[in-house]
Formats: sequence, structure tokens, C-alpha cells
Amino acid sequence: MENVFLWGTGFIAKQILDECDVFYEYNILGFIDNNISKIGMNFYGKKIFSSDILYQIWPDKIIVLTDYYIDIRNQISHDFPQLSDVIEDKNYFYKQRILKRYKNSVDSDIIKALIYIQKNNLQVFNYDFIEKYKDLKVEVLFDKACKMYYVYHKNKRLYFAKHLNNKGIVKKYYINLLIEQDEQSPHRYLDSDFNIQEGAIAVDVGVAEGNFSLDIIEKVSKLYLIETDEEWIEAIRETFKAYLDKVVIIKKYITSIDAGRSATLDSLISEPVDFIKMDIEGNEWDALLGAEKLLDRSSALKCAICSYHGDFDEILIKDTLGRHGMSCSTTPGYMWFPDKIRQTYVSTRLCRGIVRGVKQ
Repeated sequence: MENVFLWGTGFIAKQILDECDVFYEYNILGFIDNNISKIGMNFYGKKIFSSDILYQIWPDKIIVLTDYYIDIRNQISHDFPQLSDVIEDKNYFYKQRILKRYKNSVDSDIIKALIYIQKNNLQVFNYDFIEKYKDLKVEVLFDKACKMYYVYHKNKRLYFAKHLNNKGIVKKYYINLLIEQDEQSPHRYLDSDFNIQEGAIAVDVGVAEGNFSLDIIEKVSKLYLIETDEEWIEAIRETFKAYLDKVVIIKKYITSIDAGRSATLDSLISEPVDFIKMDIEGNEWDALLGAEKLLDRSSALKCAICSYHGDFDEILIKDTLGRHGMSCSTTPGYMWFPDKIRQTYVSTRLCRGIVRGVKQ
């Protein structure tokens, strides 16, 4: 049993400890906190210490249960260099459960992920391809006319919502987009064997900044851009202002019912389409249930549907597409999704990123 200090006694620590009952799996030596007013108090039945306790007790692990992992890691490494190799981030408990859950897996994509996870902190993408983005240079520019930041994405301006209000935040966001659509990413929508044909009518459900649609805008004859966030819609209008003759912007939540701000694809789109991309934070299956007429009338249809937001999304999405005459496959590799959207818990299941459907 590992001897562990937990660093942090705030909201994140409470959230993780309420979900992960670690006191039976680890010997928790106590908590460490930089807030001197907490020193000597108890938290989850264990004493809170200052970092000075590390002069007396050398733990097997120090697990940082805050969002300030880098700052705290640097603090510990500076003050206690001998402990530099035992510092873990807030996902450590989930990491250990994933390693245990899949220890007997024979799936080569899972084995590759486990090798990466063993050597690194657990994250959404756990493959070596993400390493090439760590020091990537990105030029972020500011448009004074519309007061939004933008980057040149494949020689086209890609604008970002105003809440992304400094160059550092925009750079980080954009690098994450590049990681998502890397050739080796489980989140990649298109590749050389699964692409959009010239002149296609396409539907982008959950546009956000619009990088996917910007990639295909030259190919398509018509493009439905469906997004609910007004700030992202403002950015989309700037990004696609040269293509307004082929773009239809719709502000609706796409679901299986038509009510208020929610709408079905069946009610919004009356013509057959050639491609549907969906990334709507776990509501993909529900949205497909409201698109059954569209799925049936679209004879040359391809779909790229995100399937990692919930443990069983892949099964539900494949079943729905299959009932409408589509053969399904998934992108190679797995993702770990740490947010509670479809579930009340942080999952330790590795999920396929995209279900691809092709009409037979």
C-alpha cells in the first residue's frame, strides 16, 4: 500500500475524494496546503500540514489535488528536489484504476495507450503523437474591427469567441484543435479513406470555432452551421463571411424534440444531405433520434459522430445509424473523457472517439 500525501483541501480535492474512496486503497499520511490558516485542522479525518512535513516524512507519492499542478510541482521540486519523481497530478487515482481495468487487454490501441499512461499523467489523448505539440509556435493575431483574436488556419482566418480574451488562451485552445484533428488522433473526423466529396451538402452540428467546417468549405456546395453559443456564432460569422452564399447559420439546440430553443434536424433540414458531423457534448444520440427522416432520405450520406462523452455512446450511435442502413466503424485509438456530462461520475472507461457511418 502506497504512503501518500494529498496536496490541496479545496473544491477539487473534495470532488475527487467524494468519488474515489482512496482511503482503503492507499495509506493517506495527511494533507498538505499552502493556506497557513488551515494548518493543524482536519480534512476527511486526516491532519492538514504545511509543506515542512516533507522534511520529516518521505512519501511514496504526493498527489496534487488542485488545478495548480505545475506551480505546486515546481514548488516541491525547488524545496524538496529528492521528491521530484513522486509528484502526481489530480488524475492519479483515475489513472491507476484505468491501468488496473485494462491490464489484461489484448487490444493493441489500448495497450499503446496504457504504455503512454504508465509514463505520463493521464489526459484526454494518451498517445505519443501529442508530444509534437508541446512546444508548437502559434501566431495569434487580433482584429481591432471585430475585437476578436484569430489565427491563420490553413491560410484562412479562424476567429475565436470573445471569452477567449488573450493570446495565451487562444494559443492553447488552437493547439488542442490541432491535436484533435491530428492524423493519429482518435478524434479525427476525416482521412484519405473517409472524406467529403466535391459539391456535398454538409451539416456541422456543434460548430464552436468552426475549424472542421473551415477545412471543408471549399469542397461543399452548401453548409449548415448549427451552434447555440452567441459568442461562437459571432466568431463564425467573421470566419465564414467570405462564404455566406453557401452557409446557413442556425442557432438551436439539436435534440429529439421541437420545443423552445430545441429543435430536431428533421424540422430544420428538408433536403437530403451528404455529410453530418456532430460534437454536442453527449447529446449526439438524442440528436440522431430527431434526424430519422433526414437519415432515411439522404441516400449518399456519411456521418462522423462523437462517441466519447458517455460510456455507452458508441453502442447507441452505431445502433441508430445501423437502423437507417449505415455501416459503421470507429476511428483508431481511444480517448479518456474526464467531464461529467452524460454520467454522474468520472468514467475510467477508454472510449472510441468517432463513429463513422456510411450509407449502403
